[in-house]
Amino acid sequence: MRLFNLNMLSCMLAALILSGCSHLPQPLPVVPLQVSYDDELKIAQISQQLSRRDLDVASKMQLIFERGMVYDSLGFKAFAQSDFNHLLSFNPEIPDIYNFLGNYALRDGDFDNAIMAFNTTLELDPNYAYAYFNRAITLYRTGHYQAAQLDAEKFYQYDVNEPIRILWLYLIEKELDTKPALTQLKKRYDLLNDKSSYGSDIIAFYLGKMNESKLMQNLQQGVENDRQLAERLCEVYFYLGKYYQSKGNNERAKMLFKYALANNIYNFVEHQQALYEIKLLDEK
Repeated sequence: MRLFNLNMLSCMLAALILSGCSHLPQPLPVVPLQVSYDDELKIAQISQQLSRRDLDVASKMQLIFERGMVYDSLGFKAFAQSDFNHLLSFNPEIPDIYNFLGNYALRDGDFDNAIMAFNTTLELDPNYAYAYFNRAITLYRTGHYQAAQLDAEKFYQYDVNEPIRILWLYLIEKELDTKPALTQLKKRYDLLNDKSSYGSDIIAFYLGKMNESKLMQNLQQGVENDRQLAERLCEVYFYLGKYYQSKGNNERAKMLFKYALANNIYNFVEHQQALYEIKLLDEK
């Protein structure tokens, strides 16, 4: 799952500018995403446009934002962070930017600054749904499960038919009490409008309604390109890893987290959290 709403980001920014191991599943044959010529060309074109002396502030901000988004999608965190920080020098009240910076802090394990950034996002825009999600993950990582549950529940309410929201809510609630969490997972699954999606299938697997082989088979249905398949694999492998981790099978979980990383979907929470899970397992 993305850590932000791409369509909302552009609209909000424009408005702000105007106003201011064994038996493991075999990895499916998908080519890991690479930095493409088009990506490199887009960065070069934006950088060239930014060098123009006649560029007005609004246009400059938009271009910096677009370049930061490209950097972020390619995993060039330092470059993206530099662009987003630069934007704050023009307007220090852009909630999108604090959400991005919070994610970078979360990725680095700098939980205090992550919380501060997400709090600022929500102060500027109390309806910024993804800030609740990202703050919930931060609180989950620091063991503040009740507070994390409140944020995850709020994020879930923005779209009760998105399976990934249900899964994260379950992962958090499970830390408070396993049996009630599983009961709530089943209730939320039963309320889904569409149980045919690969995301719904992940929940079905958690509930024992589907085996792993069928899950991996189903996720390939309706795939239109390598990018879409890579995104699905990133998500599915991460949640399989969390499942086996909860069963005490850390060796299998670690390999699945590595699979989640393999396709280079840098701007998905599953990619970032898989990396963190591997770090925790290595420390153990």
